[in-house]
Amino acid sequence: MKSKSIFNDWGLWLILVFNAYAVYHYIQYPNSIHTIYFIFWIQSFFIGVFNVIGMLTFTNRVENSYTVNNQPGNRPGCAAGFFFIHYGGFHLAYFVFLIIKISKISLLDFQFIQLSFWAILVGCVMQYVQDKRRNATEAVNISTMFFMPYARILPMHLAILAPAILNISAPVIFLSLKTVADIIMHIVYRNYLFKQSATV
Repeated sequence: MKSKSIFNDWGLWLILVFNAYAVYHYIQYPNSIHTIYFIFWIQSFFIGVFNVIGMLTFTNRVENSYTVNNQPGNRPGCAAGFFFIHYGGFHLAYFVFLIIKISKISLLDFQFIQLSFWAILVGCVMQYVQDKRRNATEAVNISTMFFMPYARILPMHLAILAPAILNISAPVIFLSLKTVADIIMHIVYRNYLFKQSATV
């Protein structure tokens, strides 16, 4: 399967437009960054949930795409379990941090957060159904699936650490790295997650 040119990749352009709008909205309404933090967390949470579901239910897998203790073999249960604990642990810690340290509850746009919650959930369900159908003819790489969502960890880390270490505004760091993370995940998903020639 040939890789699409970035100029014809509408998914990539939508990511760029959406993130450009997020930057513009933050510039116009600086307090909106608190809402953006929470929406990013919600999106990352659902990505993690459906990643676990996918690891457990995508039965057409690239052979030996995930190993445990250097032992080859498809072990989706081990991958899903470890991912759930590790990725989930990060997000539990970040949620607590958001509540206590970063976000001011009074500044949150709860109506927009609620709308985003359902929009993200519906989007993830639709993506899962599409990927499940795709998995009937294309093998999924469990290792790629495992590591792909971790691109979203970096914006969270540096939004917390950068202000103190680098003396840079947390929102600037966060919005910049959020854009990079979204692009990385999109490119990895498009080019590396599925393999046309399936090996079970």
